[in-house]
Amino acid sequence: MVVRPIRLHTLRKRETEVHLSPVLPSCTGAVLLELLTKDYSETYYTEDGTPVTSTPQDMDHCYYHGSIVDDSESMVSMSTCDGLSGYFRTAAQRYLIEPLSGGDDGDHAVLKYEDQSSKPMLCGVTNSTWNEDYPSITSRSPMHRDRVSVVLVCTLKHIASIPFQYKKMESNRGELRKRIFEVVNFVNMVYKPLNTFIALVGLEVWSDSDKISVTAPAGATLDAFTTWRNNDLVKTKPHDNAHLISGIDFEGSTVGLAFIGTLCSGHSAGVVQDHNPRAIAVGATLAHEMGHNLGMNHDDSSACACSGNSCVMAGALSWDIPKSFSSCSSLSYDQFLNNRNPECLLNKPDYRNVESTPVCGNGFLERGEECDCGSLEIMASSTECRRKHDDCDLAEYCTGNSAVCPEDVFSVNGISCDRGRGYCRNGQCPQHHDQCVKMYGPSAEKATTYCYNQNTRGLYYAYCRRPSQDQFIPCQSQDVQCGKLFCKNGNDDPNYGRMVKFSDCKATFYGDHTSDFGQVNTGTKCNDGKVCSKNECVDLETAYGPKATNCSARCKGHAVSTSLCCFWLLLLGQWLCS
Repeated sequence: MVVRPIRLHTLRKRETEVHLSPVLPSCTGAVLLELLTKDYSETYYTEDGTPVTSTPQDMDHCYYHGSIVDDSESMVSMSTCDGLSGYFRTAAQRYLIEPLSGGDDGDHAVLKYEDQSSKPMLCGVTNSTWNEDYPSITSRSPMHRDRVSVVLVCTLKHIASIPFQYKKMESNRGELRKRIFEVVNFVNMVYKPLNTFIALVGLEVWSDSDKISVTAPAGATLDAFTTWRNNDLVKTKPHDNAHLISGIDFEGSTVGLAFIGTLCSGHSAGVVQDHNPRAIAVGATLAHEMGHNLGMNHDDSSACACSGNSCVMAGALSWDIPKSFSSCSSLSYDQFLNNRNPECLLNKPDYRNVESTPVCGNGFLERGEECDCGSLEIMASSTECRRKHDDCDLAEYCTGNSAVCPEDVFSVNGISCDRGRGYCRNGQCPQHHDQCVKMYGPSAEKATTYCYNQNTRGLYYAYCRRPSQDQFIPCQSQDVQCGKLFCKNGNDDPNYGRMVKFSDCKATFYGDHTSDFGQVNTGTKCNDGKVCSKNECVDLETAYGPKATNCSARCKGHAVSTSLCCFWLLLLGQWLCS
């Protein structure tokens, strides 16, 4: 079917309404989505292998999400960069739209989407492919929004094997960029219901030659890419997650592979085959593999329900392009965030660093916005919007004039918590006992002083610092409580790492010295008035600065020491600087 779209400009800022034809539905409420962060960069390579990194200027922000008028089950992922192209779905049917000629007002083809693949497209992950090798940490706020910074790496070496990308992509960066942005736009559409935004911070194109051995066995390619990421990419571009998009035909029916539950670790990576001429199909595969990094397994149970015929984490991909995660995936994601509390998400990008103008209705607070709540009603002041979790946390309350819960503040670092068993650090109360429970189960306990004294020996299972793979620096006697974690009782095997046991002492060791999670956590109480910092037992003031010891003294009456130092609690529940 050929249609000619008509753009109807609305009064609401940066929104657009598109009417396709009398026989097709109208798309409305489309909100502009900023896919890129302010520090977004692109890296290409010259013929001699020299990397050239730049930040493209004056790029159009022309990627939208929206819905169909009077269709609550609809969804739209669209680009207006060069005509109208993308995907929209009604309650009954999926469509693709593509321009037949350049420009908004030219003819466009609207096609019912039907995957004509002759073979099933599968994810190469088994639900036991990767045993998460890092510990759970703490709980998080249920109202937290996550922004995952991602770098995508494309290899052009195998472009001849994917004719739908055309040879022009090898020389036309704009065409390749457009395809990648359409992929990321679709990924954001499916992650938005999970309160998660995928921010593209970098695009690297191996335009001269592959930097790793890209081979048909997906597992070998993933291992090689992960090693390259850790040795090279992380040094040049800070990011949370990286994926390789390649035209190579992986063995069998595999079109993607990723590690499970590894975000913020050295294995926060995946590989995706550019297996379909439609960017949205590749976007669905990328969303699936990222889901593995975020702790999701395949939907192997009939109890895993979603709003479409196929869910994002279904083991077989691309028969029916999914638009939503299942109930099982949402639960797995919540458990991953609550149990692992991946630290890179705690350092989320400042919304003011996103290269964009404020967009009303995209669900994210941006520069100059008081709120981004659509048509929701602002709650009255004194309404609790974020509950207090423990001694080191503070509840937050609505202000009455903003739909955004005030900044999540917590007690100042160094305040005594849990009846004197610990000291607050970044809203938590780290203790040896709790760390043992996370490592060995609920019946585990902190081991005796005898066990911790082993840290003076400098062995592979008892030390304070490990600067290199085979170097184990012993603890000084006053620092033994800040070296290797020793526990007793609990499960026979640790949840993470490999166990060493002697007498009534249990410790863990790890092959990778950069990912040793068997050390006592920073901020753990090691003596009265002292906490662990860089594997040393130091005074609170040394660890946290003078605020840790004199902030409370400056807070009088009903005031409370917080991470911002001294605030006063009004009866209405509002926080005001004293």
